[in-house]
Amino acid sequence: MRNSHGRARIALLFAGLAGSCAVHRELVVLSDPPGAAVRLDQKIVGQTPYRTEFDAFGTRRVTLYREGYRAWSEQVKLVEPWYARFPLDFFSEVLLPIGWHYRKVVRVSLEPESGAVTQPDLDKVLERAEELRKAGPEGPQRAKPPAPPQ
Repeated sequence: MRNSHGRARIALLFAGLAGSCAVHRELVVLSDPPGAAVRLDQKIVGQTPYRTEFDAFGTRRVTLYREGYRAWSEQVKLVEPWYARFPLDFFSEVLLPIGWHYRKVVRVSLEPESGAVTQPDLDKVLERAEELRKAGPEGPQRAKPPAPPQ
């Protein structure tokens, strides 16, 4: 009976340690001026200042929109620190009660719009949109380069 209580205590101790020492991963998006809409990959998720936790490292597309300012979009790399690389990640996330914290901050200064869209700019956008509309699910086909003169 006494032996089973000891095992239960040890199991509870390991469960508590495993639950309390996970690595906290955080992505923070800040903009100047604040209040820009934030799109993370393909989903609008909030406004700046924006903070979210994530599970996996990798590349994410961050896009910011604010009326009166140019849209900003960029691929953001979430690179794992040394303690999150295999095989060290097992120790840092499960066995060591340290509570690592990874924080990636993206700071963006939005540029004011430079004025009205000119007709030549609009024509180029509309031509490209028409190409994409006609392309179908396989996407637009690139034009073949001209054959060299013989």
